[in-house]
This record gives sequence, C-alpha cells and structure tokens, in this order.
Amino acid sequence: MKSVYAALAAIGIALPAISRADPPLPPMMDPDRPVHCGRDRAGDTWRMQCDDAKKLCLYAPDSELDADGNRVRPLEQVRDCAENDGFDRAAYEKAGYQFIPGRPDAPWGWSRDERGRVFQVNFDLHRRMYFGVGYSPQKIIENPLESTRSTVDFGLLVLDIYDPGPEPTRHRIRLLEGEVALQPFSAEVTLAHYDMSHRFMDPLLRITTFVGEPERHDLHLDLGMFTEAGGLELRQTSYGDTELWKHATAQVTMDLWQSANLESFVRLRTGGILEGQYDPVNGYRSALTESTALDIDAVLDPAGFHNVRFELAHELPRYFTPYAPNVLVQRMHAKLQYETIVLAINDQPLSLHVAAGGEKRNDIPGVPDQWAFVVDAGLRFSLWAPPRPR
Repeated sequence: MKSVYAALAAIGIALPAISRADPPLPPMMDPDRPVHCGRDRAGDTWRMQCDDAKKLCLYAPDSELDADGNRVRPLEQVRDCAENDGFDRAAYEKAGYQFIPGRPDAPWGWSRDERGRVFQVNFDLHRRMYFGVGYSPQKIIENPLESTRSTVDFGLLVLDIYDPGPEPTRHRIRLLEGEVALQPFSAEVTLAHYDMSHRFMDPLLRITTFVGEPERHDLHLDLGMFTEAGGLELRQTSYGDTELWKHATAQVTMDLWQSANLESFVRLRTGGILEGQYDPVNGYRSALTESTALDIDAVLDPAGFHNVRFELAHELPRYFTPYAPNVLVQRMHAKLQYETIVLAINDQPLSLHVAAGGEKRNDIPGVPDQWAFVVDAGLRFSLWAPPRPR
C-alpha cells in the first residue's frame, strides 16, 4: 500500500504524510468524535479528525480504494460528513497540529482496512439465527471409531434483551431451537423458550461483622424464571421409536453469580414439567416431572468470540399411571459446550462448536440404565449476529 500513502502525500490539499518503511496499519478515526470533510484542488473529498490533547489530525479518503490506491466507490457504514463546514487546516497547522494518514471511522463493532473497506469485528451470539452441522460419535469411551453419526442443529431466533433500569433485567428468547442426529436417529427440539434474570438492588439480608473494624455484608437473592413450551424428543431403540413431549416447563431460577450486564451467569433452577411419553412397550403415559438444574453461561471476551455453556440436570417423572413397583424413574444429563468464531462470510460469523456430555436414564425401554457419553464437533453459520452492545 505504499502507493496509496505516496498519493496521499502528493494531493493538492497539502497534508504531509510521515514516511515509514513497511508502515503498520494506520490509526482509525474515533466514531464518537466529530469528523470534518474538505475537497482538495483536484475535487476529491477527504475526511479529517483532530485530537486537541495530542495536537494530531488524521486524514483519509472519503472513498474506498483499490489495490493501486485509486478511489473506486463510496465508503460503507460511515457517518455523513458535511463539506466546507468551516474546518481551517492552515489554522490547525499554525497552532502546531500534525497531520498523518489514517483510516476512516466505523460504527461500534466494525473496523476498516487500509483501503477503507469495512468489516464486522464484534459479534453477539446471544442475538442471532443459526444452523450448523457436526460429527457426534456415541459412547466414545467404549469404541470411539464405531459411530459415524452426523448432526444438524439450528435456531430460528436467539434473542437477548437487556433492560439496564434501576434494577437490571435480561430477557432471553429462543424460538425453534434444536438438534437432529443420524445413525442412530434422535432429535431434540424446543418450540419456544423464555427465561429472565434480574438483579435486586435491595439485599435480602444485611450482615454486620465486628471482628476488627465493623463491616457490612449484603446477601442478595436474585430470583428469575425459566419457561419452555413445545419440547419434543425423538429416539430409536431396540423396541421401536419413542417420543417425549415436554408440553410446558416452569421453573424458578436463582443466580449465584451474574456479570455486570447479566449476560453471563451461574444459576440454579427448579420446578416442574408437564409431559407425555410414548414408547412401544408402555404406550402413552402422562407425567408431572420434578426438574432441577445447574446452568453456567459465560462470554469470555469483550468481542464475543469465545462462549461457554454448561448444564447439569436431574428429572424425576411422576406418572399418572404407575410405571413399575419399587422403581425410581429418573433422567440425568450433563453437557459442556464451547463455541468460538473462526471467520466471517459477508460479516456473518462461522463458528466452531465442540461439546462433551453424558446421559443416564431408565424411562425408555430399550435404553440401557447406564451412563452413555457423547462428543460433538461441528460448524455453525449465523445468518444474523449484530455487534454486542457497548
């Protein structure tokens, strides 16, 4: 790009450029500070932004450039800049300001290369639509090469809404989210999900200690809610196909830890599930299920590239018709997931998804009452993932 900066140094507006050997990427203009525009003697428009504290002004073409430094198209994702708005370059130079080439400003969550082309660098995977494909061998401890199982996962809408009011609240909405696996076939789909985290500013208990200097310690009880509707789980067993319909789930949540904006959390939840289950041995049975879980959801970096989720759940179905005497029917599962963005296509992120989990249950005839372990590895493409809010 040396030809670009040579052209900048030679323009009629007479802004001197600093000569460097293999210069690093030029600094980018601040999107939160004013930008001035002016034309040179050739009629080309330039963007300029000055820092009064450093007595430094950046200038850049008000156009995207090609590889040879020629202007080819207007800038994308850029603020309007009024020309001839009273910016007096000569007065700035007389006051001791230095002018150096820079990059045009870009909105929050976006950046530009040395040619002025814009691209997204910040992604919110808690607000998106996605689909993915992966590989999920079963029972990896017994025979890791036995299965050639492939999976497809999807989410029609994933949406987090943050209300930073006097007592912050975060609403989480998920629509038509699930996973389908082949060889052997299984599927888990949830039609609608809503949960809410809240931070209560008034403490439940105020404890004062008198060892040394008196100190006050507040104990908060940050309660929320967790609901789902239209859950469906399909499986193939040696007896035939089974179905588990989770018609409605309602739980109370308690956040043991929350990040400042409630995006990341560690929480306990407990409540009930109204469900119906069909298998070829017992037919259709309805149940009211006691459910308890520990959830961890964490975004590990400000740009949203690294995301971790963990779930440990225990469910006790109470069938309206007796299942079997002296048998405790239960379901237990645990899953740890990690997702990281590896690249973006048209500013839509492609992420790598890896997970490991285990399940133990005795509610389905034909499924052994022992722990089965599964790993997942695949790619997810998000059709929409805006920048994370500041």
